[in-house]
Amino acid sequence: MRFLQWTVCALVLGLVAPAPAAAKPIKKQKDFMSMIVGKKLEGGDHWILISADGKLRGVSPKGEKIIGAWVWNKRFFCRNVFIGKTQLPENCGTVETEGNTVTFTRDKGKGRSVSYSF
Repeated sequence: MRFLQWTVCALVLGLVAPAPAAAKPIKKQKDFMSMIVGKKLEGGDHWILISADGKLRGVSPKGEKIIGAWVWNKRFFCRNVFIGKTQLPENCGTVETEGNTVTFTRDKGKGRSVSYSF
């Protein structure tokens, strides 16, 4: 009987616990500029820095230089990047923030995501 009481109590507390903050999409260039540009974005063993002049740079997980350019197109972050000597295909994606984490999702929000802390 006590087990049932504790189980019901745990379920009720779980239902009324506050929900975690939801990720907030960045839809405007001015918001992207104020929230992300100029900050070192770190993802474990790699990092990138997105500059206000339309350039980006960083270091890949394999220690290769990342260099490239970016533009804001409507509500998407579009980038053209080299990692070492390899050029990645140009891609536009969505950007979301949650706390001190930013997530970029390729292919206009339908592709693979990568998150960084700032």
